[in-house]
Amino acid sequence: MPEPLREVFFTQVEIQSAVGQMARSILAWLKENKTKTLNVVSILEGARVLTGDIEGCLHEIAPDIRIKVFEIRVKGTDGHQNLLADREVYGSLDWDALCLHSVLIVDDLVDSGLSLKKLKNQLLEKGIENVKTAVLIRKFGAKSGPVDFLGFDLNLDTQTLSQKGFKDCWLYGYGMDLDGQERDKDQIEGLYLPLS
Repeated sequence: MPEPLREVFFTQVEIQSAVGQMARSILAWLKENKTKTLNVVSILEGARVLTGDIEGCLHEIAPDIRIKVFEIRVKGTDGHQNLLADREVYGSLDWDALCLHSVLIVDDLVDSGLSLKKLKNQLLEKGIENVKTAVLIRKFGAKSGPVDFLGFDLNLDTQTLSQKGFKDCWLYGYGMDLDGQERDKDQIEGLYLPLS
């Protein structure tokens, strides 16, 4: 059985470049909708750093933009690198405030796509018509589901990982954790998990 393998995926410079591109695309969307106000729903804990950087880029490019950030938790793993079959959303949102403007859901990483799908469906069911998603990393390409504003698409393949003796690759750093640790790294690293 292979040992866990660690790899640097994205440097701080690469991350900031991707975030800047995402911010420019988000501004283009807002201009299409003729609005300078944006509600952001940030999925904790992982997306907190990304949300702050996107907000900073948006204000740098368009200082007159108004941004309101709402934070929410979506339980997607058991805390030990195992994905859950269903998602639980924790926290309350100000639905009246959210309904007034375009909404951007920000997440650090999309793996199965279940968290984004559940939260977006909740927003749409509440009557919020203009909802988009921004994700720094999509792990398994289109299999992870649609994303409107994307930093990096890894296009990992479970079959290829399995042939190499790994069941998954756990990403951490830049707000993402490895069993509660490593969130404060400036770069994003990955830990390939051996088949057991």
